[in-house]
Amino acid sequence: MNKLRIVKAIVFLLTFLIIFGMILAGYTIYKKVQHPSSQQNLTISLNQPNGSRISDIKTSNDALYILITGGRQPDRIVTVRSSDLSVGATINLQ
Repeated sequence: MNKLRIVKAIVFLLTFLIIFGMILAGYTIYKKVQHPSSQQNLTISLNQPNGSRISDIKTSNDALYILITGGRQPDRIVTVRSSDLSVGATINLQ
C-alpha cells in the first residue's frame, strides 16, 4: 500500500511540473510578443538642414553610406556605423 502512495505522489509531482512548465513557456511567449525588441524602433538624427533628402544608400562592411542632396548645401555623404548606430563623418561633394 505504501508503494502505491509513493507512485501516486511521483505521478502527481511530474504532472504538476509538466503543467507548470507549459504555463511558464506560454507566459514567456506572450511576454515576447507583447514587448518586441526595442532596437526595432530606433531613430537616428543625421543633423541635416531642412529640404535635404536621401538620394542613395550603400552598405559596406560595418558602415552605411547615405548620399544626401538638397538643403541649400552641396551633395554630401553621411556615414553611419552599424555597430553602435552613431553618425560618423560627413563628406561634402563639390
